Amino acid sequence: MMSRWFSILFFVAALHACSPDFSLDAEIGSDAYDGVTVYMIRKHPVERSEDFVMDSTVIAGGRYSFSCPVTDGAFIAGFELAPKDTVGHTVFYYDLPDASCVVEPGKVSLVYTEYGVSVSGTPWNEDYERLVLAPSRRARASSAEYVDRTSLSDSVSVFYERVKPDFVSFIRKYAGTGPGITLFFSRSRQFYADSLYDELCSSVPQEYIAMELAGEKRRSAEMEAEAAAKKMIRVGNPYVDFISRTFDGETVRLSDFVRPGHVTLLDFWASWCRPCRAEIPELKRLYEKYHEAGLQIISVSLDTDKNAWSGAVAEENMPWPQWSVLDGFESSSAKAYAVHSIPFVVLIDADGKIALVNIHGQSLEDKIRESVAVP
Repeated sequence: MMSRWFSILFFVAALHACSPDFSLDAEIGSDAYDGVTVYMIRKHPVERSEDFVMDSTVIAGGRYSFSCPVTDGAFIAGFELAPKDTVGHTVFYYDLPDASCVVEPGKVSLVYTEYGVSVSGTPWNEDYERLVLAPSRRARASSAEYVDRTSLSDSVSVFYERVKPDFVSFIRKYAGTGPGITLFFSRSRQFYADSLYDELCSSVPQEYIAMELAGEKRRSAEMEAEAAAKKMIRVGNPYVDFISRTFDGETVRLSDFVRPGHVTLLDFWASWCRPCRAEIPELKRLYEKYHEAGLQIISVSLDTDKNAWSGAVAEENMPWPQWSVLDGFESSSAKAYAVHSIPFVVLIDADGKIALVNIHGQSLEDKIRESVAVP
């Protein structure tokens, strides 16, 4: 008998242990998004690249829900819809506002409104609603009106100043916890006065402070490198050399192809870039018209998939060199020329000087004609 009751109690305890501690019911208020996937994303306290998808579901009847156990303390989760469409590196999103809440034991209700979401149902989320979400909705509503009378930057400033007192109150109340730390680092250092930043930092574990400082240092180095690259590629400066690879993996250097008396057009593109593909017939026309006069073209792909790259080159049948290291926008060539969007062209004149940066159409042809000395 004892063994039987022990087994039943064990089974009940196991069921309780497996039952979700946190549950969310979200109401969008429209069935226009039915069938769209929504993801539950755990926010890292400091590093956004460390956010990860915990779960996903599909919207039905204008609603969605999530549940999960809470095993290591409260944290902030965001709820993001899958993109509406993606064209190359351009992503189009649905027009729903950002959604988030504190994940803690209990049932949470999340409702979408015009200027943001509201949450209720658990102690932390009542404070999150009162001190973070509600002030943000009010500020968005007022800044939306204010932007019609001033600049966008001033409107954004008004928004942040209006939400700051309550926002800081939440951080102070939950200092040292996952939600408090996440909210603290969700704003840049410039958001806080120096004394306030130091005060709030005193409650943050050192590992997160170190991570934030490392991130600031990395971002600063990237900005400096980009600024330096933009200076280097100003019209009239010597071209910037870089190393790339051919289809066969052969290492090539730009300086081995830029020759005195010849004009070189660098064309940064990718197989997935529709505007790039649409521009190729025009590049072919320019190549055919000016190649014998000294124009050469080098296409540098920012693809990361070799099969996609090779397939596109085969389809387009471009009669000039094709290079790529398959590192996308992280490639040394893209960074050397501060390439952030494509198509991106750079014209190098017969003296090895940069003659034109990312200008297309008739202006590009006029500069090519001038550079190759064709009447």
